[in-house]
Amino acid sequence: MESTDVNSTMVITARESRAMTQRGLADAAGIAQSKMSKIENDLLRASADEVISIARATRFHPEFFRCKDKVIGLGSSLLFNRRQKTTPIGQQRMVQARVNIVRMQIERLLRAAELDTINTIERIDVDECDGDPRAVARRVRAALRLPMGPVRNVTTAIESAGGIVVLCNFGTDKIDGAHVWLPGQPAMFFMNADRPGDRHRFNLAHELGHAVMHECPVGDIEKQANEFAAEFLMPSAEIRRECGGLTIEKAARLKQRWRVSMSAVIYNAHEIGCISASRRKSLYARLRSMMRGYQEPIEIAREEPVLVRQLMDLHRQLLGYVDDDFRSLFMMDDPDFIEFPEGFAPGRHKLTSDSPPIRFSDYQRKVVGG
Repeated sequence: MESTDVNSTMVITARESRAMTQRGLADAAGIAQSKMSKIENDLLRASADEVISIARATRFHPEFFRCKDKVIGLGSSLLFNRRQKTTPIGQQRMVQARVNIVRMQIERLLRAAELDTINTIERIDVDECDGDPRAVARRVRAALRLPMGPVRNVTTAIESAGGIVVLCNFGTDKIDGAHVWLPGQPAMFFMNADRPGDRHRFNLAHELGHAVMHECPVGDIEKQANEFAAEFLMPSAEIRRECGGLTIEKAARLKQRWRVSMSAVIYNAHEIGCISASRRKSLYARLRSMMRGYQEPIEIAREEPVLVRQLMDLHRQLLGYVDDDFRSLFMMDDPDFIEFPEGFAPGRHKLTSDSPPIRFSDYQRKVVGG
């Protein structure tokens, strides 16, 4: 039986992305677990037929298992995962796998486009700001040219600096978001698509804080990211005068104005010294009694990323990609880890081009109108 060159890391990644055990994949692919174990450990090479069986069982194309892409681990300084310590290891592995697969797919889209942005996101060591994450947040707001007052759209602000925001199906409600920022690539933010709009904005700002401050994480990075997010969304110099005598009713009004959760308003009011710890506790208790799961009173519309859609439109309109091309590019028939925009239709004509990557800002102006 002819053997084939298979990257065992991709076998493991595909399996974990589907929340399958090694035994489960072996059974689904009709391969003995003893052999599957040796394939995953590079002790045996899979035959061409076995690769096809593994591909069918995991719903990937066989080409996926020959990829040489790197998989970035949750424990590295390049990817953070909120509430990692309380999330079962199997779910962490599933999210790690899905994030890496989506990252690989986006990197393939980016090969044809040269991003040219009006703003920039730069890493800032929190020690450069005397250990104050809020000072870092103020610098980032300035770099993104955000005016005073509420951030109208966090996603748009990040995309204006070339950051990639993706709404993902994590398959679990225990993880809010993650980010990856590799050398030579834009910062990428992978956000749980099931979160309400207010919580999504805070989670995204939280991950932005990780990306900016924690290339080499030191100290309580979760608290630092929370403080960054609170200041980024609700600058203390502006909101302090609005938080005096905070009640649950006032928190609801501030939620509508600043487009953050009431929980975040209460958290920030305590952090900047507007309310006592006991007042915070009583407000949290009142709020919990009003909530349905993660949903607070008053709905804030969820922000929708556009950059990935525009990259796909570029491939469709200028490069002539059709459905089969996207399936090959993404190496799977059903790229169900990412919320691709509804109504996406491939181009009708195949085009070929040997030209350099398209200047994406020119494409946005001429074709998309961005």
